[in-house]
Order: sequence, then structure tokens, then C-alpha cells
Amino acid sequence: MLKFGIKSAVLGSAVYYTIDKGVWKDSATTAALYEELEKGVSPYVGELKKQIPYELPPLPTQDRVSYLFKYYWNSGVKATFGFLVDLPTHTSNAASKAYEYVNSALDASEQAVTAKQENK
Repeated sequence: MLKFGIKSAVLGSAVYYTIDKGVWKDSATTAALYEELEKGVSPYVGELKKQIPYELPPLPTQDRVSYLFKYYWNSGVKATFGFLVDLPTHTSNAASKAYEYVNSALDASEQAVTAKQENK
């Protein structure tokens, strides 16, 4: 329960912080926030490059981030509607399998009762 509470607090704090900073406002505000973040992180990335012998990839450009966000958003929308299109088929398949399972369980129990009555 404590673990769930800590996770909920971290998630709530992250959501509150992003709302407070304006991530979810219009695209101009988000772009300005991204540029500010990129400028703020650049000195630390330079220091980190000196300490780590590996080459770090550059931060993605604003156009690339925008493209990726649109791509993954559209993929999620397509997957959701694909699921909704297939939902009647999946529902009917699940209902028929449930019917077959219940029917076989009832047949097995009837056979067990008949076998007990014959043994007496």
C-alpha cells in the first residue's frame, strides 16, 4: 500500500509540474518550454560529455519531436479504432467459448450424477 502511495505521489507531482510549466497549453508555449529546457540542459550535457567517454546523441530537434508525437498519437488512435472495429467479433467469440465451456461443464456434472446413481 505504501509503494502504491509513493508511486501515486510521484505521478501526481509529475502531472502537476507539467501542467504548472505549461506543457499542455498551446504549441507555442510548449515549443518555448522545449527551447528553454534545451538551453538549460546544454551546459550539463557538455560537462557530462567530458566525464563519459561515449558520444551522446544530440537532443532531438523540435520538428523531430513534433513528428514523433504525431506518429505515436496516430498509431495509438489507429490501434484503438482497430480494437473497436474487432470488438464485436471478439465479443461473440468470447461468448461462444463461454457458452461451450459452461455447456461442457454442465454435461460433465450431469454425467457424474448419472454415474453416481447407477453405482448405487
